[in-house]
Amino acid sequence: MYLIKEKNIHPKEYITITDYCNMGNDYRPKVEFNVTYSNKGFHAHFNVYESKPYASYKNHFDPVCCDSCVEWFVYFDSEKSNRYFNFEVNANGAMDVCFRLNRDVFEPVSVEDVNSFNIKVDIKDNCWTVDYTIPFEFIKKFIKDYDFKKDVVLKSNVYKCGEDTEFEHY
Repeated sequence: MYLIKEKNIHPKEYITITDYCNMGNDYRPKVEFNVTYSNKGFHAHFNVYESKPYASYKNHFDPVCCDSCVEWFVYFDSEKSNRYFNFEVNANGAMDVCFRLNRDVFEPVSVEDVNSFNIKVDIKDNCWTVDYTIPFEFIKKFIKDYDFKKDVVLKSNVYKCGEDTEFEHY
């Protein structure tokens, strides 16, 4: 279990992605994920250790999973809602996100909402990073009686993928 801590109060602790599907290649870039909270919302941070990430899509809601992409799937309140959010972002900062019951049943999110996440990407020689904030007010649009509690346990998954990259990986 991963304890979500208050932003800028504790040293960052990362979850590292270690499991990849066998795609017939050995491409398994190291990915670190961290999530913290503040009075504004949840702050997600990824370190992706790959050089020259493939990033063809530039607009929110494009199929960014085809690019070099990181994904966070999260139930913000599994007791009040059986739906989860999927946040998928590529190295251009383009995000695909919606509120899902499952793969086929989902509620769309507006471009204005995605713009409020303040997505920041930084690409360096052998690493790229992604930072964004999910405001509590955004969550309340979909989970009406959502109330953040400091010691909440969030069910979530973190992924790295690239369907159309030089070395397909999941």
